[in-house]
Amino acid sequence: MWSDYPEIAEELKAVEDFIRRNMHSRNRLLSEIAMDLLEAGGKRLRPAFVIISSKFGKYDREKTIPLAGALEILHTATLVHDDIIDRSKIRRGKATVSEKFGADMAVYTGDFLLTKAVLMLSRNISIEKLEYVAKAVKTICEGEVDQYLDACNLDTTVMSYLKRISRKTAVLFGAACALGAMAAECSDNSIRNLARFGFNYGIAFQIKDDINDFLSDTAVSGKPVGSDLMNGIITLPVIYAVNRSSAVRKLVAELFRNKDAAASRDISHITWLIEKHGGMDYSRKILRKYIDKGLKLLGRLPDNEYRDLFSKLITRLGI
Repeated sequence: MWSDYPEIAEELKAVEDFIRRNMHSRNRLLSEIAMDLLEAGGKRLRPAFVIISSKFGKYDREKTIPLAGALEILHTATLVHDDIIDRSKIRRGKATVSEKFGADMAVYTGDFLLTKAVLMLSRNISIEKLEYVAKAVKTICEGEVDQYLDACNLDTTVMSYLKRISRKTAVLFGAACALGAMAAECSDNSIRNLARFGFNYGIAFQIKDDINDFLSDTAVSGKPVGSDLMNGIITLPVIYAVNRSSAVRKLVAELFRNKDAAASRDISHITWLIEKHGGMDYSRKILRKYIDKGLKLLGRLPDNEYRDLFSKLITRLGI
């Protein structure tokens, strides 16, 4: 996706090189798994947000690339742990670490990546900024626990959903923007607005991902269609539809009681009903709200090509 932005693509290549140089372990299996995760790809949005935010101030590659690399490794650690909890078999079109090597090895891998990220950060930022990242990680963990506690809960509210995804997803996008801006010695006002932009982008990003969970095929999304619902994760389209239709509520409750016997046709039927009862349209409306919030925050930043780039990135989330 970065081919249209060669300057950012070049910096992301430097991030990849940095991660490769710092991903090694004395344990060969850990090194192999970590490198497999790196080579599995991904959009590299979080490191890109560190880089783009740094462009609003005095861009210093020596400071920014390690921060961007550490944030990507931290994000990868959370995905490995997510896949254990969700018992996911596929991630980005490949077998997950827990599926391929077992849950024990996946826990070790996630912990290894987390400590690698912390070590990288500790070498490159002040203790105050490290505390900022630590608080972000704490918030992510709280979001994951919120999701666990809300599993299969058909009385989940829109507000609790938004709080959950703000902790689980949005906080890391906000941290990426804030750290990039801090590294570039941006003004306090710019740091604050960039962090808030990243946060709103993250909420919009997660809502879109939750919509796509029902609409994309495995080849596109890298995971089975309806996988969130199969794992008991209540997302925005479901929340709206089960509150509008007793029939949808009954079918989803039945699915949760008999997940092992559920077939793809059951998911297809429930997806059709969610669409019919306005779940997708309502979710698109909330998605648009957060896109607009992000665009408004960008209007408070200096008018330059990087603001335009952020504007394009958040506008693309609209569906």
